[in-house]
Amino acid sequence: MSPPLLRYKGVVLALIFISFSGHSKGCDEDEEFECLEDGRCIPIERFCDAKPDCLYASDESFTVCKAHLSDMMADKYHCATGAAIPARLVCNNIADCSDGSDELPQVCERDPGELEEKFRGNCTGDTDLECLPGECVSHSAKCNNVIDCSNGRDESLEICMQTCEADKCFQCANGVLLDSKDLCDNKMDCLDGSDELSNVCGNAVNWKEVPPAACHETVEHRFTNRTVFQKGNSLRFVYANQAAEVQCWNSDRKSWNVCMNNGSWLHDFPPCIEKVVNRNPDTNGTNGCPINWYNNETMLIINWDDDSESIALPPIQNARVTFRCNEDLTFLPYEFKDKPITCQANKTWIELDFHPRCTNLCSPQQISEMYSLTPRCYNGDNGSPINCQDKYSLVPNTQVKFECASGFIHQTSDTMSVKCTEDGEWKGLRDLCENQERHCNYECNHRLNYSEVTMSKGGDATDSLQASWLVPIYKLNSTTTKHEFVCTGNLIRLDIVLTAAHCLNGRNSRPEDFLVGSSGNRSSSVDLKYLHRVRNIEVYGAYSEVSHIYDVGIVVLEKRMDFKQDQRIVCLPYNVGSHLDLKGDAMVSSWNSDGYLATVYGRLSEPKNGDLKVVLHDGYTLCKGDSGSGVITTCGLDNHKCLVAVVSRNVGSGDHGTFCSNNVTAATLISPHLQDYIQQLIRNNINCPE
Repeated sequence: MSPPLLRYKGVVLALIFISFSGHSKGCDEDEEFECLEDGRCIPIERFCDAKPDCLYASDESFTVCKAHLSDMMADKYHCATGAAIPARLVCNNIADCSDGSDELPQVCERDPGELEEKFRGNCTGDTDLECLPGECVSHSAKCNNVIDCSNGRDESLEICMQTCEADKCFQCANGVLLDSKDLCDNKMDCLDGSDELSNVCGNAVNWKEVPPAACHETVEHRFTNRTVFQKGNSLRFVYANQAAEVQCWNSDRKSWNVCMNNGSWLHDFPPCIEKVVNRNPDTNGTNGCPINWYNNETMLIINWDDDSESIALPPIQNARVTFRCNEDLTFLPYEFKDKPITCQANKTWIELDFHPRCTNLCSPQQISEMYSLTPRCYNGDNGSPINCQDKYSLVPNTQVKFECASGFIHQTSDTMSVKCTEDGEWKGLRDLCENQERHCNYECNHRLNYSEVTMSKGGDATDSLQASWLVPIYKLNSTTTKHEFVCTGNLIRLDIVLTAAHCLNGRNSRPEDFLVGSSGNRSSSVDLKYLHRVRNIEVYGAYSEVSHIYDVGIVVLEKRMDFKQDQRIVCLPYNVGSHLDLKGDAMVSSWNSDGYLATVYGRLSEPKNGDLKVVLHDGYTLCKGDSGSGVITTCGLDNHKCLVAVVSRNVGSGDHGTFCSNNVTAATLISPHLQDYIQQLIRNNINCPE
């Protein structure tokens, strides 16, 4: 049987020409493929070879490359577009398919947990899926053939890619597997309609041909650079189940939409309400190319058609120019900073989405560094969501609405929002930042679960979820110039770690010498990209280097850690009430010699001079690297668990060969003076903008 791409070539070309191009422009149908964009001819062997040759990749579109099950080549891997590549190229860390489907984690059997975490993004629920920053849908909405995300991410190839368990299977272009009985039944079972395409169903009995659905730009809305579009007859469009970000003419208002397989948009576009009312014919597009944000005091236009780079004044007509701003302003769109762009003879810019502007920008860091608040950014008061980390999107009038970060609960029903001003400042941010505790408080009263443990070298093996507050502290070894594990720390805020003072109080210790890792099993090799830099180290003033009483230290991170299931904050005794059991059972979690989390158990004695003795049960010991580990016991009237002390040192001789002992001293945290110190330090490190 002939290969499907050649077998149905005539049908495919006919469909394309009928739908978009009219009559053939002269390509040899037996030897060449005609690009939809401009009628250019490419050799037929380069058609559907997973390498785009046409200007907008019309030669690799699923609408022409998909083939019927009976025509798929068993010795090839078929990309989600339908293009066939050698099976040996799959999962070689190089995207050989034009859609990258040969390297997706679902195909290459990457860690499912990491995949779910990536899909969840900044959404707060454990099973949520992040569509856009600030837009979340339930995990159950994923790949159910209903578009829930405004950008269609829940039904996209990235999310929905499935692997074939048999030699042959039919995939929709978004990766969803389809039963062969659903092919060519005059009913679109794929959101993209690929199960009813002519190149798939050309020889099917009683099948009626329907051209592939396409959604075009509207009169008011034009695709932005983030839209992967096709082009035919000088019109730009996307195929079914493909997302498009559009922007209003002469405005920066943007929104996402998805093309449906009946040729309509998923939802109506928001109206284009002009933010700039410009009645000057020299700058509003009447006499020349539009430059609605032009201000002769802040913007300079340079004529590139003149060898002397002369200054140009509006109107700009049929010229090649660059734009410059005052030093304290930023030029947008940033990708055209210092680059020439052409104003065409028809008084339009050669780049459709070009709206030159000199403006102030608000800082993404200032809205992202608060420990208890998560920002959601929007284009104006009621605009579409935008990326809070893209500083070039944070222009004046950007609205930021905050919600309590995962693990924090709302204390009030007050609105938490700020707006970017024309001066590039977040109006209301400092007041909101300084009053975080009034709005959101850490949900400290979660119960800690210590069940289902097994023995592991003197300590019960512990899942990272059972010791989620525990983090390793590394210090630079000046001799080896490498960071080495020195102590254990406890997260008391997402950016503050409580540990033993002697871990930080070495001669000439500096914050830049320390790094803090994430919770979980401690790797013997330190990968810097997973470690957190330290902004400040603090040692409690009553700490004695001689007697080691009040051995309490604080590490303040430069940025807060991401809140995850196995990255949570431990409760301090001040958070849950005054009822403390300091003579009962206690537990201490840390890492064993192999770098795996383990827990030991013992009994507490009455505190004395800021110290608390911990006598471990038979078979359990704590060693040198366990300094700073938290002593956990019952506190609060409802028997919750909290951190009441940090491990300081051995009592008595112990085992000097291994620096291990079953009788240790810990520095308690229940002193009123120490409580004030910790609480004041936390308040002083809110890191609010000036």
